[in-house]
Order: sequence, then structure tokens, then C-alpha cells
Amino acid sequence: MRAMRFEAMALDVPETPGHPNKVPFSGIMTRIDQPSDQPVGGANGKCVLIPRAVAEEALGSLLGMGVDYQPNLSGHDPTKKIGVITAATIEGDGIQIAGFLYGADFPAVVAEIQSKKRLLGFSYEAQTGIKDWNGDPIEVTSCVFTGAAILFKDKAAYTTTSLEASASTEIPDMDINELLAAVKTAVKEETASLVKDVAELKASAGKLEAANVLHKVKEHSDRLRAAADCMEAAGMGGHERHGHVAVLRRMADKMEAEAVLGKLPHIWNDHSWMDAAAATGESEALKTANAQITDLTAKVKELEGKAFSASAAPARPTEAAPAAKPGLHAAHTEIGAKDAELKAAGATPTQRLAAITMARMQPSA
Repeated sequence: MRAMRFEAMALDVPETPGHPNKVPFSGIMTRIDQPSDQPVGGANGKCVLIPRAVAEEALGSLLGMGVDYQPNLSGHDPTKKIGVITAATIEGDGIQIAGFLYGADFPAVVAEIQSKKRLLGFSYEAQTGIKDWNGDPIEVTSCVFTGAAILFKDKAAYTTTSLEASASTEIPDMDINELLAAVKTAVKEETASLVKDVAELKASAGKLEAANVLHKVKEHSDRLRAAADCMEAAGMGGHERHGHVAVLRRMADKMEAEAVLGKLPHIWNDHSWMDAAAATGESEALKTANAQITDLTAKVKELEGKAFSASAAPARPTEAAPAAKPGLHAAHTEIGAKDAELKAAGATPTQRLAAITMARMQPSA
């Protein structure tokens, strides 16, 4: 058995007083013993022929099956049952069905169907057996009907049938406010569905744009990694954190991370590497330099204190100017020596300058 949809025209909703939730309909659902005028859904793009014998055997399966619709009247939606089939007969070369729609439960839908009935038709769903899928039309060998839908005629596979009746009908008696409320609800649901579809389309477009940005960036990030590999193989830029190899690879990673968010990279910011190294304990040389700076500062203060205590009283105008203070000279000499020591130990110019600056900022003797 294979699921297929057969579509045909003919829908009538005549005027009938009585039960407010039973609005009768009738019409020709499909033709038999002749191929469909258009390809049928589920038939691999081919037309379909239902022999009379197969239709007669399957006729009883139509009774009690639901009638559904889509808000745009263009197809099937089995989750929206608005009526039921209560009768089915074969008349001539057509299958005639009848039943009722739930007029009180779906007043706005029924009103729309009544106003557009000349443009509407039936489509039914069935599980079928097919002997030869290579034929065209494909001939059905067995059939079980599982439901029907109301839709526009231009969606029908059979286009040679017409409405059985065209009597003017009215919607069941109801308060106009109830009808307006039902219409508003239907419009609100349709609007919400459209908003959801638009949001999904925007999300898909955003993902596609991000993918396009990554595609643009990937070529350049791969080149950065290739350059890092070459330098590493040549023994250059190998510092664990700040070497050229490590920096190039971090740049490539950052570029791709921005591209995934849909952004083209424009700047590389790695200015905080000194703080990061200190925080993670990655630079023992920096810790050693900081300890040396602290020690040197203490020594400078001690020397300047001694120089101040040993200095002579201020000279009178007639006296000769005092000689240079040996304590300060010794401090400066020691600073220079310490700078050379730091340089030999591998301290950076920034670290050495920091030590000298801190020494100069101490109060003069």
C-alpha cells in the first residue's frame, strides 16, 4: 500500500435549517474509469486512473472520514478537521459524497467556504495498491480512502467536473459579534503563523550570512596557521606564549570565532599579554624581574637616606659650592649596573625602564 492524494472538483453547501453545527455539503469527489487531467500527488508526477471495480470496493471506506482544510485553501491539513463524510455513491463516472461541516465550531471557515464555493473542490487522501509504476496513467489496483480536503479547483487533478448544485445558502443563525470574534481569531492565528515563518526565514538568512563570512575568513586563517607551521619547523618564533608561532595561531582562532558570529575581523588586540602571563604564572622571568625591582628600590632609598644624613650644611654665598654627593653618584652607578644585570637576565626594555623610573621617582636628598 502506498499513500497518495487524488484531487477532483465539485463542492456544494446548500441552505439547510436545523442543527447549528451541521452544515450539509455534497458534490462529486473524483472520476473513475478515466485518467486524471493532471498528475496526482504521490504518483511520481504521473496521472492516475481508478477502475470502477476498485472504486466500488473502496466506497465504504469513505464513510466517517474527516474533511479538513488549510487556511489558504491550497492543500491538506489532517489536523484541522472541519467536517465529516456521511454518504458516498457512484453515479455515472463519478464518486458522489455528502456530509456536513461543523458550522458552529468553525463559523468563519464555513462562511468563507460558502462565499467561495464556486471556486472550490474536493481532494481526497487514500492508501493504494499499484501493479505497474511504469505506466502512464498509473492504474490503481486497490484503494482505501482515509480523508478529504476542501481546496481551490485549480489544485484539482480532475478538472472536467462541475458543481452538482448552486443554491444560495446562508450561514447558520448566530450573533454577529460571535462571527466577528471568530473571524478575528482566524486572522490572528494566520498572522501568528506568518510571523513565525518570517522569523524562521530571518534566522536561516542569518546563519547563511555567518557561513558566508566564515568562508571568506577561512582562507586567510589557514594561511596564518601554515605560516606558523613553517616558522615552527624552521626553529623561529617558538616562545611558548609570545612567540610568532603562538601569536599567529591565536590570531587565526580569533578571526574564525568572529566569522562564526557573522563579523569580518578588523583588528587584533593582544595588548594585555603581560597581565595574562602574570595571572597564569606563565612568565617566571617577569616574576624575577619584579622581585629585583623591589629589591633595587629598597637599596636606592637606603643609599639616598645615607647621602642626606652625610651631606654638609648649605654653603654661604661667599663659600665654594659643595662637591657632588657621593651617595647619589653611587646610587646612579648601582642603577646602571642593575640595568645591565636585568638586561643580561633577559628582562625586556619595558621592565628595565620601570625599574629606573621607580628609582628616579624617589625623593631627592
